[in-house]
Amino acid sequence: MQRLILPLLLTLCFYCESVFVELTPPGTIKNDILLVPHFLLVLLIVMGIFYLRNRTLIYAAIFGLLFDVYYTEIIGVYLFLLPIVVYLASKMAKVVQVNIFTTFFIALLSVGIVEFVVYGLNVFVLQHNMGIQEFLNRRLWPTLIVNQIFFLIIYFPFKKLLTQRKKIELHE
Repeated sequence: MQRLILPLLLTLCFYCESVFVELTPPGTIKNDILLVPHFLLVLLIVMGIFYLRNRTLIYAAIFGLLFDVYYTEIIGVYLFLLPIVVYLASKMAKVVQVNIFTTFFIALLSVGIVEFVVYGLNVFVLQHNMGIQEFLNRRLWPTLIVNQIFFLIIYFPFKKLLTQRKKIELHE
């Protein structure tokens, strides 16, 4: 049962993203703001830093594929993007002293990278017409804010869970 905690938590977070979108439809906060929850990505980044990196990369690939199948028009974007970003985040964490502030900024940077790559693919592949300034003001800044609020809410309990799971799995 203990082994199912992380996959169930990630699955719950995967579905909470769509619930969040349904509960905050466009125009709820302000008419021209797009809030894009990347709660799953934030959890995976924290996992990549405080848990077993290789296992986290497997979770990132599996949930990236699920994300592509359920939510995107281009299959493979999140399948490759999530593991790459989680890997880079875990490598960044090896260079700096890991604490809440550095993890906060690594998660902020990672969500920003994902948003810029998705924006680039939307502009170049799907031919969406959104200028960079419009993207920054309408989508990127609000998305970073909502995901960092989520980070601050889950950081301490999730870090504690991950360190406990890591100790148990390393001793098995």
